[in-house]
Amino acid sequence: MICGGATPRTRPVPELSWTEFSVNWDVDVKMTFLFCQEALLTPLAPGSVVVIISSGAGLGGSPLGGGYSGAKRTQMFLAKYCQAESDRRELGIRFMALVPTRIMAETELGKAAVDGYVRYLGIPAEQFLANMGGRQSPADVARAVLEAAANPPAEAGSIFTISPDGVAAVN
Repeated sequence: MICGGATPRTRPVPELSWTEFSVNWDVDVKMTFLFCQEALLTPLAPGSVVVIISSGAGLGGSPLGGGYSGAKRTQMFLAKYCQAESDRRELGIRFMALVPTRIMAETELGKAAVDGYVRYLGIPAEQFLANMGGRQSPADVARAVLEAAANPPAEAGSIFTISPDGVAAVN
């Protein structure tokens, strides 16, 4: 499982340096690339499952996250590219990206995002979170990871969202 990365600066683009903007490319994308590349080159045993935890920001954007959204989308692309390569080489390795759809304020990353958005919008955290609607919990994500590792979804594709409604394939 690949889960981790840099916490982005939560400021508008004009207030970021290139170093701040690109931190998630240099950390999140790089670790995903290197891990998946090694999984294909070593290779992992047939039947292995590589789960990449990405972010809903990679699907819907995050205007205060600098390069975070693009980096998270690239993690999803890497899951697809590596799945295609595993299939081409007949390695039997499953690559997938699991994508929590909403900010999880219970996590360090989620707290940073909420703090940045409430500062930017000038609203209380409770209002910001209420405006987002239903959210998945860290426990929901953990259950989805365990299920995906033990029983990868049968649906075609390598990208799956995690929401309060469960896990669903992204077309």
